[in-house]
Amino acid sequence: MALHRISRVDLAVPDVAASSAFFTEFGLRPVGDGRFATRDGGEQVVLTPSRHRGLRELVLAAEDTDDLDRVGSALAAAGLAVDRSGGGLVVDEPATGVRVRLEVAGPIEAPPPPDDRRNAPGRIARRDEPAAPVVADDPVRPSNLTHLVLGTPDLEASLRFFRDLLGFRISDEVPGVIAFTRCGEVHHQVALQQAPGTLLHHVAFEVDGVDDVARGGTRLIDADAGRHLWGLGRHAIGSNWFWYLREPGGHFVEYAADIDRVGAQEDYRPGDWSGHDVLYAFGPPPPLEFLEPADAAEILAAQAG
Repeated sequence: MALHRISRVDLAVPDVAASSAFFTEFGLRPVGDGRFATRDGGEQVVLTPSRHRGLRELVLAAEDTDDLDRVGSALAAAGLAVDRSGGGLVVDEPATGVRVRLEVAGPIEAPPPPDDRRNAPGRIARRDEPAAPVVADDPVRPSNLTHLVLGTPDLEASLRFFRDLLGFRISDEVPGVIAFTRCGEVHHQVALQQAPGTLLHHVAFEVDGVDDVARGGTRLIDADAGRHLWGLGRHAIGSNWFWYLREPGGHFVEYAADIDRVGAQEDYRPGDWSGHDVLYAFGPPPPLEFLEPADAAEILAAQAG
């Protein structure tokens, strides 16, 4: 694939200072001017002041300039205006109006995970000491920005853009409702959801395991219970552990761990999700706000007006 991961997102927020405090406590590293870095992915979040929250720009990583040339040619052939100034490539996604920027960037280089020292029936991996997460008091440090879910008023048009022009592939989908698309091995980097308008549902950050999902979520809601949205649980599609929280600007922000990887398209068998609860395999039931964000009507009205 020409593209391989999300490099960065530019999020519009009503109060940069309040949202900055949240993302710092969430575990991202502030690098100045509303910009934040993950542990392994570098600078991956930019906060920009705006009356309403939303996704201003999605930056995707390409392996080299030849990939930018190929994608640029496909976009131009489709009649889209492409800006190649500044060494990258910038285009507006037609259905949502979100600015998409492609730039050359390397893969995530994460340290290897610690040895699996979990005890289980028939396997004693740890003796004479407590499990590390039980006594850990250091903040959770997300490795990378792994994916986002974007509502679009025209799911098929957005799919044509990401799949046919940028080269994303569909890992799983509920036809006419949501498509989980990827440009690398992670099960989905961009999930596209049919919606009345353009609406960023959530951004997700990958941590090292379920212990960090639980530690991170617990730490944040202990400080402010109003941040809690949904979790702890495990998704069906994508398989990842999750805990969703609210940041002050209104975005949903997810701790995610153990998400599926797809190495070869021909070997992957998407699930048949008809008749199943596609949202989660187990956990507490999702709150209504997860399905209908409280500020959605205001955001959509502003887009219409």
